[in-house]
Amino acid sequence: MKNSITHILLLTLFTILSAGSCKKECTDPICQLPPATQTGANTMGCLINGKPWLPDTRDNGSMPRLMPISVSLWQTPTQLYCRFYRQRDPDNQAVRIFIKNFVGVGTYIMDSTSSLIGFPGTTGVLKNHFNFSELNTRMEYVTNVTYKGEVTITTYNEVLRIVSGTFSFKAQNINATADSVVISNGRFDSKM
Repeated sequence: MKNSITHILLLTLFTILSAGSCKKECTDPICQLPPATQTGANTMGCLINGKPWLPDTRDNGSMPRLMPISVSLWQTPTQLYCRFYRQRDPDNQAVRIFIKNFVGVGTYIMDSTSSLIGFPGTTGVLKNHFNFSELNTRMEYVTNVTYKGEVTITTYNEVLRIVSGTFSFKAQNINATADSVVISNGRFDSKM
């Protein structure tokens, strides 16, 4: 009996010690992204060419600070515009999503070339599109009929003003058509 109790205590102690020492940090880039929540947590993340990308607008000393996450209805209740900024040294980048005929929860295909110019009320060709830009190098990547993507809105709560979703796309450099960028595992959860 005494031997059995000792054996059980040793086995329990070994299990506890093993569980604590086996905890490893995840090296998968997806582990560095925020979870895909639907609570208005004001989070966003994606992989750009396989590397984690999170919005961050810490002062880089060269530009006014922008809001890292901004999701709003654009001009009408049927146009959703999401802007995510990474404005820190050495990055000055933005991911933008525009849905022209937004109706709430659902999947939207991004297969158009669009230019969104200036503030609400100004001109531009407004169609469903993704855009990734590197402002320091003046490189801009856009979706089009060949380079496509999709965004799935998983939550749209008008009362609580929450929009959440997932996205992925491949976009073409508008100045060097052989160059492209792949954005995958995208997720956002924002208050409007």
